[in-house]
Amino acid sequence: MPLYVAATPIGNLGDLSPRTRAALASARLILCEDTRETRRLLSAVGVPAPRLRACHAHNEDDALPEVIERLGAGEDVLLVSDAGTPAVSDPGARIVDGVHAAGHPVRCLPGPSAITAALSVSGLAVPPIHLLGFPPRADGDLDRLLTEASRWPGTLVLLERGSRLGRLIGAVQARMPDRRACICRELSKLHEEVRQGPVLALDAAPVPGEVVLVIGPGAAAPEAAAPALAGEGLKDLAAVLAARWGLPRREAYQRLLALDAAVRGEERPDG
Repeated sequence: MPLYVAATPIGNLGDLSPRTRAALASARLILCEDTRETRRLLSAVGVPAPRLRACHAHNEDDALPEVIERLGAGEDVLLVSDAGTPAVSDPGARIVDGVHAAGHPVRCLPGPSAITAALSVSGLAVPPIHLLGFPPRADGDLDRLLTEASRWPGTLVLLERGSRLGRLIGAVQARMPDRRACICRELSKLHEEVRQGPVLALDAAPVPGEVVLVIGPGAAAPEAAAPALAGEGLKDLAAVLAARWGLPRREAYQRLLALDAAVRGEERPDG
């Protein structure tokens, strides 16, 4: 029997596909991040709970032998996450890899994903698309990640808790001030919010829940852009960015002054 990797709703129960609902009802074993969350989903859609086994970042290897045994016995086994598509930014990849290695087929029951949903509404999905996942907690590690990622072509995608959004936005503003970005929150839920605009114009206030941050591509890789900007001051750079952002030159200049002062840890100059 194959292992089924099943996507579950990220907020709206109406997004549960008929195939996934039927698979939930017939499964003999469901691997899930949090058994309490999956029990709530099953109860909400009227499906009796089969055997549930927690499968998270710390116990995937321990769960694999039971999965292999049950698949070998011809039982239906599902892998789900708390919300969305498993084994992408959520746990499950080691289970899937282990099932492949054991010679059992793996099949998908596609559906909701916060990552693809955010890309679709951002207007910034320019390939290649780089999924960075949740950013490092240490400021130095975050700075190094964004410095490296700023050199990559295409679109960047990060996931973050709303309570830490300000830290992430501030770091992106410091490293990628010329980009456009989109904050996607509570996708498919009652208070869904999608805000897109210049990075320097984004509101970095904390918000409830989790956020997908989509960062659009830069005008050019930093190595290519640097020679054209060599010797130019902030006023010249402000003129370039004002045209790119559609802002008055003075407003662009004031934002650059504020950003420069924040990076240097100085008071913002008057003007």
